[in-house]
Amino acid sequence: MLRFSDDHATRRWLFAAIIIAACVTVVLRMAGVSLWCVVGGHEISDNIWIEIALTAASDLIIAGLVGVTILHFRHRLRTQNGNELVVSASTLYAVSTLALLLMSGIVGFNLERGRIERLVDVVSVHAVAVGVYIVSIGLAGLLVALAATRRQRITGRLVLVGIMLVGIWVSSILEILSNLFNVAAIALAIVVAIVLLSSIGRLNWLPTLTLDKKLRLLWLSMCGAFASSVLSALLLFDQTSFVTLASQHFLRKGSVLPAVINIIGFLFFVRLFIGTLIALPNSGIVDRRSSEVSSLTKLTRLVAESASVHQLLSSVTKYSLDVCSAHGAWCELYEDNEIVIVGAELIHPDYVTSLRLNRNLNRLFTATDKPILIESLAYSNPDATDGSPIRSLITIPLVAHHKRAGTLVMFSTVEFGFDQEDLRLLTAFADTIGVGLDQARLREAEIENERLQKEFEVARNIQASLLPRTAPKIDGCDIDAITIPAAQVGGDYFDYVRFESGNIGTIIADVSGKGVPAALYMATLKGIVLAEMRSSRGPADLLKRINATFSGSLERSIYISIMCVEVDTSAMQLKVARAGHTPALMRLQGNVVTFTPKGIAIGIVPPDQFDSIIEEIEVDVSPGDLCLLTTDGVNERRNGAMNEMTFAPVETMLASMHTISAAGLIRETLKLLDEHGEGTDQHDDITIVSLAIGFPSDGSANVYAKEIAGEQG
Repeated sequence: MLRFSDDHATRRWLFAAIIIAACVTVVLRMAGVSLWCVVGGHEISDNIWIEIALTAASDLIIAGLVGVTILHFRHRLRTQNGNELVVSASTLYAVSTLALLLMSGIVGFNLERGRIERLVDVVSVHAVAVGVYIVSIGLAGLLVALAATRRQRITGRLVLVGIMLVGIWVSSILEILSNLFNVAAIALAIVVAIVLLSSIGRLNWLPTLTLDKKLRLLWLSMCGAFASSVLSALLLFDQTSFVTLASQHFLRKGSVLPAVINIIGFLFFVRLFIGTLIALPNSGIVDRRSSEVSSLTKLTRLVAESASVHQLLSSVTKYSLDVCSAHGAWCELYEDNEIVIVGAELIHPDYVTSLRLNRNLNRLFTATDKPILIESLAYSNPDATDGSPIRSLITIPLVAHHKRAGTLVMFSTVEFGFDQEDLRLLTAFADTIGVGLDQARLREAEIENERLQKEFEVARNIQASLLPRTAPKIDGCDIDAITIPAAQVGGDYFDYVRFESGNIGTIIADVSGKGVPAALYMATLKGIVLAEMRSSRGPADLLKRINATFSGSLERSIYISIMCVEVDTSAMQLKVARAGHTPALMRLQGNVVTFTPKGIAIGIVPPDQFDSIIEEIEVDVSPGDLCLLTTDGVNERRNGAMNEMTFAPVETMLASMHTISAAGLIRETLKLLDEHGEGTDQHDDITIVSLAIGFPSDGSANVYAKEIAGEQG
């Protein structure tokens, strides 16, 4: 077959060009016939050159119709299957042929001495003749397309068919010389019919059609057989019919080829009718399988569109009810050792709960992990029917994450309301539903996680707002701080306090645990510090007041460690008190010293015992001295081998540090943490407070710490 470009735009352009050329040729031929026959008063056969010219024009028109047909069916072969191709082409052929026959009976034809004498006859002759060739070539295109769907390499056969069709036409012209040419035309017609019909072969797609499609095909095949038989009979046996006379005037012996093609079409439509009739008995099975495929496809779409487990099961229950023609259905979901009735259709959830009071029914719903079909409940388990309208049922266990997640129950109020096909289809449903349950739970978890992330973000912003944004200005002391939570929120806390004496200090604390609970206690600690600091005489007194306030209100597993430092630059002295917190590291005149005043964590012992243990020490300082306060997230920072960093590297860093600034001290400490962590996630909150003695604060403290916190976040 001819190969044309597969480009859609090129095909459309070529299609339009051929149609325009054919229409122009038709108009030119009509003009020539009008001038020669109507105006000149001649017959076409009066002049051999006129007849040759008009015949050439007719051949060009027919060639254009063939080209358009090839383009049309080539595209249809790519976009339609066998059934769709036959239905669309047969419908078009039957309607067009019957319309053509009706028109030919209405318009009439006036011949005087075998000559066309009116312009209206010129138009009607060409319209009917071109119509005959359009429907005939279109029918031939359908037969060729069906042959092409069965065989990949049939070009040789089709070329042979084309040559034989031309041979039939030539033989019909030459029959005036000898009857042998007539016999040859008939023989060639028989061979063409055999070749075409055998090339089409068995229509293997017929048995796979549903009942409604087969009935439609029966009707179309009858219409096609009727149209082709009437048209071919008129062309062959009625030389006075309008279609025959129009074809003969359009082309010498012009009725022969359309007649042969329509006879072959008639044989095809008869064969199509018989094949469809034979395939009717299996329509029920095909319809069932088609319904199952459609049902599974729709179920898959429901699974994909359902946003939650309950929505999924409600949709599935309703859809399963329609598929199996049940009288009622519900789905049980097993959550936290409870039975939740989801998607009850045509039955009230409370009534389902009452049915479970019947032990026999309850056992049927949940006792087995395999699908069950009970065609007659009264016969198989009479005790289960007491007071229940259920007469037959199907129970389908639903499995998600390799465990029983629920049960789909379909019931009928008549015995033998279901069959094995219903059970098989619902079992297939169950596999898809199980996948859908997993997906729905993942979507719910994702939605919940997004909600929690938003809430954590809000909590983190709130917690960040509780921490000081800038450090206070202290003459002769530079101070800075940073906190990096391990989770979205943490239990570490630092703040700046002003004591009764007017001196400014800092406090660093660590609530046991991580996450939201620790963050809540941290917020509470913030409020207590603000309430008690101005009436506190020093760090130890502040810690006593905090412990007294928390006494009896902390959970038994919760405690708070605190380190508090008061800065007295006028006396060049630091006062330090500790409640079970990590030691304070100081570099005093070049020597690194660890300070661990006596004290126990907040919330562990009663106030009187706590007050008797707490110790406050005084440390003399001089310009250039450093103080580093941390939570245990620093010394317990782990690497990939789960080894803790300890304070040894920090002490070494303090001893060798040249940059004397609070921000620089924090920067160097964070470098140590990064080097030791080797890229692993931190497992605990990290908080660092640094003091540099002898350097006044310019009010920009905590700027570096906030930048680092942003990078870590």
